Order: sequence, then structure tokens, then C-alpha cells
Amino acid sequence: MDSALYKRLIRTALISTPIIALYGATPFYVFNKVPPFFILVSGLVIMLNVFIFWCINIAIIRYAGVEKRWKWYLFSYGFVVTFHGLLILLRPILQPPSFIAEAELSFKRDILIAYPVFSMLAMNTIILIICNSILATQKNKSAEIEIQELKLSNLEAQKQVLLQQLQPHFLFNTLSVLKSLIKENPDEAENYSIKLSEFLRYSVEVHKSDLVSVEQELKFTNDYIDLQKVRFGSSVIFDVNIPYTVYKMQLPAYALQTLVENAIKHNAFTEKRPLRISIHCIDDDAILVSNNKMFAKAVETTGTGLKNLNQRYRIIANKEIEVTDTKDAFSAKVHLLNGH
Repeated sequence: MDSALYKRLIRTALISTPIIALYGATPFYVFNKVPPFFILVSGLVIMLNVFIFWCINIAIIRYAGVEKRWKWYLFSYGFVVTFHGLLILLRPILQPPSFIAEAELSFKRDILIAYPVFSMLAMNTIILIICNSILATQKNKSAEIEIQELKLSNLEAQKQVLLQQLQPHFLFNTLSVLKSLIKENPDEAENYSIKLSEFLRYSVEVHKSDLVSVEQELKFTNDYIDLQKVRFGSSVIFDVNIPYTVYKMQLPAYALQTLVENAIKHNAFTEKRPLRISIHCIDDDAILVSNNKMFAKAVETTGTGLKNLNQRYRIIANKEIEVTDTKDAFSAKVHLLNGH
């Protein structure tokens, strides 16, 4: 049994025992005129019985398990009946105090035997109902934790998919560009290699969290943009306008970079017909990444990257990316989250 569940059952037993005992002792006062001290003693005895019932049920849950409820109920009610039977057998041996014997004369003999049995069964039923409620709550909580762990595992797997999509093609292209720059422009090659190293370092560090600040993601995206500018020149025009007021807000890692990469990957462009990619803030709570469309026939548009990002965003923030896809333009709106 989970220690938290065990402690919760014990705590509930201590709190509910006097309440259930009060319920069991009430008929002595309501239906019969008996001395107050008799009611007090009876209440303490019933309280002891209730606590014993609690201990037995907790022991069954802890050691015998409750996979098969009928066995739990059988053991529980079996103990109650056995316990009461032993009390009846021991009654002639144990001489009760005179005030208890006098009080019992006001009861009929069949009531003295029948009432305690039904009372104990009723109290045990209440305990079983409370136990079942606690177990059901614990089961739901465990299921929620398991679902959350699965979501996190799925989230990490999706991040790995993004990296696997990004790294091979990206590295091949950037290293090809770097090789050309080393021969043609060593100074530019040095700057290019610095940008590339910063870009790759972020790719490694981002594994530590699923959400990153707008400032971090924007720097990562700008590094990516700078690398693409060297490769494509004036055939890709970038317009980035994000105010400092939203820098501390958060969004899923790779969100902006994925959308920029998606635009470059799925469009055919030249210097005469450039691709224009815009990254703007909307109402201080969302970022819109948009581009004009020039369909690249040779590129297979599976949409895996965008679907992956949207699913991660749904898991992290319970929100979705708002996509607008027309004949001439494509845009994706990413809602920003408050930083912690």
C-alpha cells in the first residue's frame, strides 16, 4: 500500500471513529432512560469497537489487497460477526459493573443481542463505504499521475522527433555553406561558425525544459535566420518585430524556429520572387508567424513538424496553434504563456 494512502486511512479512522461511535450510542439515550455514565461507558466501548473495525479493514487493504472486493467484504463482515460472537460467549464470564447491569434490565433480552449485531454491521458498512471512497479517489489520482507521466514521455519523444528532423538536413546544409565560406570569405566563415555553435548549444540545453522564454526562443530563431540568410541571401526576407514587454513570457521550445523552418522548407523562392517571413507580436499575448506562399512541387508536405508542435503545445498548455492557410499566404498564431 502506498504510504500516503495508509496515512490517509489512519487519519480518517481517527477522525471518524468518535463520530460513528456517537451514532451507535444515540439509541441508548433516545429510546431508554439510562444513567449518563452508562451512555459514556457505552460510547467508549463502541468507539473501541469502531476503531478495531477500522484497523481490521486497513489491515485487509494493506496486506490482503482489495483486487477482489468480495473477499475483502467477506473477511470484514466475517470478523464483525466473529467478534460479536466472542463477546456473547465471554459475557457470562465477565461480570459487568452493577450500574451497567441495572441499566440493561430496561432492555429486552432479544434487543440486547440483536441490536449490537445490526449496529456493528451498520458501522462496519459505513467504514467500508468510506474506505471505498478513499480508494477510488486514490485510484483516480494515480491514474492522473500516470497519464501525466505518459504525456511527459510523449512530449520528450516528440522533442526528439523534432531534433531528428532538424539536425541531419540542417547540419548537412550548414556545413556545406561553411565549407564554401572558408574558401571564399574566412571572416564570414568565422561568424557563421559562431552562430552555428550557438544554435547547436541551444538545441542541447533546451532538453532541460519544455517551455522557454520568448527571449530564449527568439534568440535561437534569430540564429537560425542568420544562418539561412547566408545560405539563401536576398531570396528570403525576414521581418521580426517582438517587443521587450513579452520577453519574459513563455512558449514551447522550438515553436518559432519550427514555423520559420516550415515556411522555408515548403516554398520555392528566388531573388526575383523572394519568400517573406514575418514574426510579429499580437495583443501582447500571441506571436504570429506568417509567410507568402510559393508552392514547391518537389517537396513532400507531410506537415509532421507543425502537427508535432501543435500536439506538444496542446499537452503543455491545453491550447492549439491557430493556423490560417489561404491561396496566397500561410500564418500560424502561437499563444504566449505567463512565466513562473
